[in-house]
Amino acid sequence: MSEFRLLGPVSVCDTAGGVIAPSGPKQRALLATLVLHAGQLLSVDRLVEELWGSTPPANAPNALQAHVARLRRLLPAPGHGWISTLPTGYLLAPGHASTDVARFTRLSGQGRAALPHDPGQAVQLLRRALSLWRGPALQDSRYGPLCTAEADRLEEGRLTALEALYEASLQCGRSIEITASLERLSADHPLRERFYDLLMLALYRGGRQAEALGVYERARRHLITTLGIEPGPALRARLEAILNHSPTLTPPPHPHPTNSPTTTVLADPEGTPGTPHRTSTPRSTGSTGTAYPAGSPPPGGCSGPADCSEAAWPPEPAGLDGLAGLDGLAELGRVTELGGWGGVAGLDGLAELRGVAELSGWSGPAGSAALAGELAQLRVRIEELAREQQDLLRRVQREQAAAR
Repeated sequence: MSEFRLLGPVSVCDTAGGVIAPSGPKQRALLATLVLHAGQLLSVDRLVEELWGSTPPANAPNALQAHVARLRRLLPAPGHGWISTLPTGYLLAPGHASTDVARFTRLSGQGRAALPHDPGQAVQLLRRALSLWRGPALQDSRYGPLCTAEADRLEEGRLTALEALYEASLQCGRSIEITASLERLSADHPLRERFYDLLMLALYRGGRQAEALGVYERARRHLITTLGIEPGPALRARLEAILNHSPTLTPPPHPHPTNSPTTTVLADPEGTPGTPHRTSTPRSTGSTGTAYPAGSPPPGGCSGPADCSEAAWPPEPAGLDGLAGLDGLAELGRVTELGGWGGVAGLDGLAELRGVAELSGWSGPAGSAALAGELAQLRVRIEELAREQQDLLRRVQREQAAAR
């Protein structure tokens, strides 16, 4: 079947798998508008407003008619039968042709429905749904109110699918693998509290409690600065659960999603999907670094997305480098209990817990001096983290007391 593609640059895939993209922006906007309202009569005035806004050309109906004629010639057979000219406007009857929007809606809905009872299946369905996106919805075709409103609605659906995907991933025990993607999403969508919430949970389950608390503080500052409001009840409840080490934060006993033994899609779920690679072992790649970079349709025509049951998950750095290592040390002592970790004895205890003596083969006077310097820096940072957590705990307690 032919397929109209709107989740990215507007185009049409014919029955042979070829991609047909209108060359002019006005024709793309016209095609998108007709497809979005397939089966509905769109008046000439409404289409003129969609294409030219408040400054239409003097011969707008004739210009619109010319665009429709060129679009008919461009569409694959039976293109002439798809667009009908009626006395008051135009109507597109797609027949058996499908749309990527319909496939995305179906797969994402199935994924959300599977989330409560089968998070592994939900991960597979949601990643397949998100792989249909090739860029912003209706890319370069948002001239009028109809396409603009639909693009906003589709983007909201994409973000909702991403939230469900990462919730399912957390239920499958993938907290470490998804942390970097959630960091990017919370930065790209700083007013969306759900991404902060999921990121805090992922960090906590990854043994990075201090960073989880820092995420709440970052969200709070941004919301107050931008909107003048405090975080909502869900985010505040997550903060209190983390401070109290609530048992509800423990991941449920669900297995990991089933990996496809033959297919790996080299992309993050919020990135542009790559070409499927046949391999016996899932490959890991780095992040795209953006919510959804604009780009051309992936190679291979339009035969439909590959089995995106499991895309590459970028591994989280290990060891003692950066804040992750410091948080690992802090978590071993449960930062709230670090008051008894002072002095050389406390540093020796941390060194013993982490097996510092085995990290780099330090030996002799020079090695001892270097080790002492590293441990001194770790102690200073841990004490800072402990103070920050205590300050945050006291502020939360004051807010709770004021709320009562």
